[in-house]
Amino acid sequence: MDQRKIEEKSLTVGIIGVGSMGSYVARSILKGEVEGAQLVAVADSVPPPKDLLEELQSHSVAVVSSFSALLDYPLRLVVECANQDVARKCSDLFVSNGISVLIMSVGALVHGSFFAELVSKAKRKGCQIYIPSGAIGAIDALKAAKLQGLEEVILTTRKHPRSLGKIEGVNLENLSEPRVVFEGKAVEAVVKFPKNVNVAATISLAGVGPERTMVRVIADPGVEQNIHEVYARGAFGSFEIRLTNTISSRNPKTSLLACLSVVSLLKRIQETAQIGT
Repeated sequence: MDQRKIEEKSLTVGIIGVGSMGSYVARSILKGEVEGAQLVAVADSVPPPKDLLEELQSHSVAVVSSFSALLDYPLRLVVECANQDVARKCSDLFVSNGISVLIMSVGALVHGSFFAELVSKAKRKGCQIYIPSGAIGAIDALKAAKLQGLEEVILTTRKHPRSLGKIEGVNLENLSEPRVVFEGKAVEAVVKFPKNVNVAATISLAGVGPERTMVRVIADPGVEQNIHEVYARGAFGSFEIRLTNTISSRNPKTSLLACLSVVSLLKRIQETAQIGT
C-alpha cells in the first residue's frame, strides 16, 4: 500500500482505465482542479503512456494492473473509465466493499435488474453510485419531467464513420453520404455500440428507461464532431436539444465534454452549494 500521507477529509480517488478519458481525469486531479480530491491509485491492464506514468510517479500515485488491486488502498471513490464489462464487474466489487463508484460505461447498467440491485446494495453499504451526464445535455430536464410522466424520448447520434469504428455487418468504407446504421431501443444500442452510445444509457436511466428510449445512429462523413440530439415529450410539454461535441484529441469515439463531465461531477460532490436538479 502507498504509505504517503492521506488527508483525513480528502476525497481519495482511484481510477480504472487511463486511456483518453481516464488520463484526462487523472491529470485534472493532479493539477488541483478538483478541490479536496486526492488521486491515490490507478488501474489498467495496459501500462500508462510514459509521460503519464512519470506524472503519476512524481505525485506518488500507485499504478496497478487490475482493478481488484485498488481494494488495497484507502479509497472513497473509484472512477471507471474502461468499458462495459469492467464497469459491471468493478461496480459490484467496490459497492460490495462500501466504496462509491462513478461509472462512465453506463451501458453496463441497463440490462435486466443489475442497476436496481446495485442501487439496493449501495444503500445497504452506505455508499453512492454516480453517473455523469457525459457528452449529453438535458439530464436535469428529463429527471424533472419524469415526475409528471414522460411519453417519448428519442436520441439521434451523428458521428463520422471513423468515430463509430467497425460495426458488425455494416461496411462504412468510402461512405460518401449520411447513412443510418441503427434504429431501435437504447438497450439494443448499447450492445451494438458499446464504446459510442453510452449517452443512450444515461438518458434512458434519467427518463423512460432503456426499453422505451429510442435511438437512431447516423454515420456521416460530412461531420467532424460527435452530434447528439435529444427529443422528449410529456406532461411538461416538449423539448429538443442538440449538442455538437468536439472529439477527444486522443480518441475520436470520446467527446471532450464527456471528460469534462467527470471532472465537473467530482467537483460537485465536494461543493456545499448545488446548482441544477
